[in-house]
Amino acid sequence: MREREYVRLIPDEEFAPLKALLRRIQTARGWQFSDDAAREQAWARVLATAQSAAGGAWPLNFTPAGVTPAQLQALCDAVEAEFLGGLLAEQVRQAGRPRIRVVLGMDPRDRYSWLSGLHADNTIYVNSERWAEEVSEANPLVFEGAVCRSKLEALAHTLGHELTHAVVLNFFPAMDAASPAYTPDDKHGPVFMWLNRRLFGHVGHASRRLFNI
Repeated sequence: MREREYVRLIPDEEFAPLKALLRRIQTARGWQFSDDAAREQAWARVLATAQSAAGGAWPLNFTPAGVTPAQLQALCDAVEAEFLGGLLAEQVRQAGRPRIRVVLGMDPRDRYSWLSGLHADNTIYVNSERWAEEVSEANPLVFEGAVCRSKLEALAHTLGHELTHAVVLNFFPAMDAASPAYTPDDKHGPVFMWLNRRLFGHVGHASRRLFNI
C-alpha cells in the first residue's frame, strides 16, 4: 500500500498532533525528512559513533555473547539523539516514565519474536538468537527498505523501528492503547508506517535477505 493510500486512514484529530511533533523533531535534528542524503549521513554518523570508544567500540559484526548492556544503551541513545533530536528522551524524563533501555535476550512476552520488541515499561528486548546470524557485504539484510551490510547497521535500524513505537507510546499513550490507525497488525498500522518512514526512512515493517545465501 502506498503512503497516500494509508495516510487517509489516519483521523485528522490524530494526524494533526503527529505532524506537529514531527515539525518539532525536524527542527531539533536540523534536517528535512525528505532529505535522503542527510538521512544517509545521519545513519553513517550513528555507526561511526557506535564504533568509537565513547559509543561502545562496537565491531561491525558482533557476537551476541560479546555485547554489553552499556553498548546497547549507547547505540540506542545515539539513534535517538541523531534521528529524534533528543525529544523522546526529554519526553520520557518529563513524564517521569522509565528510561528507554535495551536488553539482549529472550523476550518474556514472545520468545519467538523476530528481531526485537518494545514493552510498555520502555524496555526494548533484542532477540539474541536471531542476532547470531551473519550480515555482511556478501550477505546483506534488507531491513524495511534499508540495505544493511553489517550486523551493527542492521541493529541500529532495528532500534530505530522500536523507537518509532516508543514515540507513540510516550507521546501519544491513548493512540498506543486503542487507535484503529495504529494498533492493527501488532501496532504496525498507518500511524506506525507513516512515522517510521518520516523518522527513519523505513518502508514497511519487514526484513529479508537480499540474496538467498
